[in-house]
Amino acid sequence: MQERAAESPERTDLAEVRWRFGPFILKEMQRRLERSGESVRLGPRAFDLLLQLIKRPGEFIGKDELLSAVWAGVVVEESSVRVHMSMLRKSLGRPGEGDGCEEWISNVPQRGYRFNARVHRESLDAVEAPPPFPAPSSFAKPPARLTELVGREADVQSILSALEANRLVTIVGTGGIGKTSVAIHAAERYQLQRAAPTAFADLSSLISQDHVPGTLARSVGAAADMPDTLQAIVQCLAGQKVLLLIDNCEHVIDVLAPLINELLIALPELRILATSRESIRVTAEYVVRLPPLAVPDAEAVPLAKALKWSSVRLLVERAKAAGAGMFNEAHAPLLARISRQVDGIPLAIELVAARLGVQSVGDLARTLDDHMRLYAIANRAVSARHRTLAAALDWSIALLDETELRFFRRLSVFRGRFDVAAALGVNADMDGDVAFDALISLTNKSLIFFDTSDSVSPYRLLDTTRSYASALLEGSDEHAAMLRRHASYMLDVMKTATAELAQLAEQAWGERYAYSLDDVRFALEVCLVRQPDAGLGAALVIASMPLWFHLSQVAEYRDRVAAALTLVEQQPEPDLESATWLRTALITALLNTRGSNDDLNAVCDQALAGALALKMPVLELRARWGRCTHDMFRGEYAAALRHSQPVLALAQSGEDPAALILSHRVSAMANHFCGKFDVSRQHSEASIAISAGAGRTHANMLGPDASVAAMAVLCRTLWVRGDTANALEVAQAAVSRADSLANSLSVCSALYGACPVALWSGETELARRWVALMMEEAQRRGLLGWLRYAEWFQQGLQLATAGDRHPLVQEVSARFATYDAPRREMLVTFCPDWFDDQLIERLAQGEGLWCAAEVWRAAGWRSERRGMTDEAEGFYLRAIETARQQGAKGWELRAARSLASMRAGLNPEQQAERGRDGTDGRPMPMPESPSRPGDAPDRPQPGRGRRSGRSG
Repeated sequence: MQERAAESPERTDLAEVRWRFGPFILKEMQRRLERSGESVRLGPRAFDLLLQLIKRPGEFIGKDELLSAVWAGVVVEESSVRVHMSMLRKSLGRPGEGDGCEEWISNVPQRGYRFNARVHRESLDAVEAPPPFPAPSSFAKPPARLTELVGREADVQSILSALEANRLVTIVGTGGIGKTSVAIHAAERYQLQRAAPTAFADLSSLISQDHVPGTLARSVGAAADMPDTLQAIVQCLAGQKVLLLIDNCEHVIDVLAPLINELLIALPELRILATSRESIRVTAEYVVRLPPLAVPDAEAVPLAKALKWSSVRLLVERAKAAGAGMFNEAHAPLLARISRQVDGIPLAIELVAARLGVQSVGDLARTLDDHMRLYAIANRAVSARHRTLAAALDWSIALLDETELRFFRRLSVFRGRFDVAAALGVNADMDGDVAFDALISLTNKSLIFFDTSDSVSPYRLLDTTRSYASALLEGSDEHAAMLRRHASYMLDVMKTATAELAQLAEQAWGERYAYSLDDVRFALEVCLVRQPDAGLGAALVIASMPLWFHLSQVAEYRDRVAAALTLVEQQPEPDLESATWLRTALITALLNTRGSNDDLNAVCDQALAGALALKMPVLELRARWGRCTHDMFRGEYAAALRHSQPVLALAQSGEDPAALILSHRVSAMANHFCGKFDVSRQHSEASIAISAGAGRTHANMLGPDASVAAMAVLCRTLWVRGDTANALEVAQAAVSRADSLANSLSVCSALYGACPVALWSGETELARRWVALMMEEAQRRGLLGWLRYAEWFQQGLQLATAGDRHPLVQEVSARFATYDAPRREMLVTFCPDWFDDQLIERLAQGEGLWCAAEVWRAAGWRSERRGMTDEAEGFYLRAIETARQQGAKGWELRAARSLASMRAGLNPEQQAERGRDGTDGRPMPMPESPSRPGDAPDRPQPGRGRRSGRSG
């Protein structure tokens, strides 16, 4: 049995809601399920089933109700619930002994499904989350219409009607039949009628099915390099009425079909219009088969009647555009014959019409007739339509001179769009004027498509003509040489792109170079696989680094770097310089994708050894920066401080401002985390002073804005030193500057400093905005390294805004030991209950000194809760003394408040005995403001002696 469920209403509530059960937490707005802090992978449908069940724990929900709620607007089999429920149970596993149930989900025939565990709901109603979807301006736009569509009004109306009743419509037809043109016109009409923005994804240029998810993500403005690209697309489009136009699907259907299916399941408001030479074969797909244009049923027809046939009308309009004169009655039979000869195929008509500007209609009909007849005899096994189009292409190519032919087939090396410089670049052995004339001539003959709306790269070969040109190139003696020339040209393009980083804003740079990704991919496949060339491949990998980062394809880039490095190392005499450049690139990619691990440790060592052997300061600077950052990421701050010293010395020995800026930034961070706050402040201020007026350069091209990064560290340092007002002012300035630059890395860098400052200061409203912005920006751009920090800050925000803090405190405490050291250190500054003895052990090892006072304060709070007030007082006093030694007034005030609160709970005699801090006789500082996040929770009441208070 099949049924069509009603569509769900558009979602407008953006407040975060969290559902807790057992070791799990389901984050509704983020559509994320975690088990003990680790993400659990669920498909969109399984996630929605779980959400429906946990909203009504202990209640049976019928199969029909689940179908209606979860499969809104999609025709599905009843078995879909059973299949996805089985997948959900497998993902959840078995409940533990303390989870209060034998199984998470029960199924009783005739009654439905029931969730058995206790569920706790938490709503952060005041969180000002950013919109979960981008503005339509972030959608990739379809190519502009250059000409009116002829003879396709009925087809467009059929497609629009299909889109009203179906959520997936596929236009199917042979190559050259006009699928893309019809789809674009239908999408434009649909957008006007339904006020639904259109996102355009062209798959024709892809050389691997692996690139399909990323291409779809970029088309809608989603991050293309997230661990779950599908989920990133879903989050981007949630709640929107959008038409996704996917062009040229036939060669990637195996990967595309399940993606489309999941998108339609997860996004009830989504409509998809696809073009393909075959159907996509997805449930609920509606196929519109596009026929050729209508041709006259006879040749002996008057001109007025002939022009009623759409094929003749297209032929005449395109011929006039090519410069043909007026047609009269004598021409009518010839026009009808030509239309019949090419079977009404629009691309074939375009090709022959282009000749009517320089050839009479009679000559054209005669020569075309002879060619078609000969081609049909030689290719009887080929289908009629393919035979007609191939014959039209053959005929058009046969009319080219040798220069035009060579130029045409060489252009097949481009996977997508190109400009004049690119076309001339791969034809560098031709005279420039001759090559340019060939480009214009081929465009006039409709063998090259020209898009007047594209000011960057207006030329491209249609998929059909590119395949034809590629076959011609493969059959020539210059195939291998042209592939290598294309790779060399892309290397030059990427070098130019790198040089322009300092001159262009991020968006402008992306508009100029983002389209080159598929050509870079193709060139790397040639250099690394088809025609291995270690030198060229390594150079292209290194030069293209900014492009991969800009497009959030860092994981793929990491693999390309590794492949190039392997090829270099396999050479009889490996080039040390190439290998070292690649290793420094690999460090950056690994830091952004896999974090710190043993592999990264070895790469850092090898990169530094290579840089020292080569005696190249720029490589040594990159290698040492990578080592410092790697050490800081994994919490080895003392090592980072040691490595930062030669970085600074190296930068000071040269005259490169960018190197000095970078070295001061590294020194500021290393000193901050080692508890040397005054030194850190000096380095931050030096970095800001040097970077004033400086732009993005080769030395910092992949990092955030230099001033923003320095201010991010400085605002944290200022707060710890007790200068809350200036800390907030610097944090605001960092966020404002990053926002004005429209650079995602800069935004995340600013918020890395600003979010904890807001939380430590008790500025909850500010923290809400900043944490939400950091989460959104890191997710949108696939910046996983920054996303982990946002998740830490999110935990601090949850604590600060929770009505009942106890469940969250207990939840985080239960998995605290599984967190890495940097995360534990940050969390202890948010809540003294989030503490363990490993933090004390790190202090003994000289690590984690930036929060040493907070660790001792947390130790005091633990002792106080246990009723061990003497021990607690010792820890609090140690926290105060440590903070004073570091000049950490912010931490000192916290510890002093904790000590004062504990003493206030003692009897008068005990208070008199402990009237001084017991360290150097100075009066204990008193609180200057209301309790801040991170202060000890509820304490024992006065007069209750040593009774432990309730944790919060």
